[in-house]
Amino acid sequence: MSLDRSRDRQGAVIRTMVTIAGIVCVPIAFAQHEAKPSQLDFRRAVWGMTPAQVIETEPDRPVRTSDSNGEVVLQYGESNLGTLTGRPVYVFAKDRLVRAKFVVEQQHGDQNEFIRDFHAVESLLKERYGKPNEERAVWEDDSTQDETKNYLDQDRATPSSILPSDRLVGLAVALGHLRLYTIREDSRTKVLHVLAGADHQITHQLEYRAVPQ
Repeated sequence: MSLDRSRDRQGAVIRTMVTIAGIVCVPIAFAQHEAKPSQLDFRRAVWGMTPAQVIETEPDRPVRTSDSNGEVVLQYGESNLGTLTGRPVYVFAKDRLVRAKFVVEQQHGDQNEFIRDFHAVESLLKERYGKPNEERAVWEDDSTQDETKNYLDQDRATPSSILPSDRLVGLAVALGHLRLYTIREDSRTKVLHVLAGADHQITHQLEYRAVPQ
């Protein structure tokens, strides 16, 4: 699969989950003064920074800069989130940082290890933002599982109930049969954490959005 097709597939998966989670992009007003370091929102950046200011916060230069639907997108190369590797992405509207992503790119031979990765990120998010405001394990198909969909929808309906030791749950994600997501929000930031898949490929991604002030 080409890099562009992979990005298209990842974009389709996350757009689906954004719709499910009810996250809507809205206009946001920002103060024009320089933000304080104590108010970091994503990595070393804060909402309302210009592209030039964000570039100064990163140790490396962006690997790609693009313009999509009136938004400027800065994509960076490999970086770390805890013990996981991935790519940070910054999105600007009207020259101001309004959202960001971290696309986890950890590779595994055992697809259940992606479930372990999801829980590792959840631990980091809980330290920063506390418990999720919303969390779901969405079952679309029960064919990889011993239980029926009715049972799964009732007793295995949250990410915390899905474990790396569970039979074929990684395959269920890769086939699009299962999606995991959590949503957290504080006074400045809304965070959507998603593990989803299609065509035997798994996408693990976090999306951060500025909360209207």
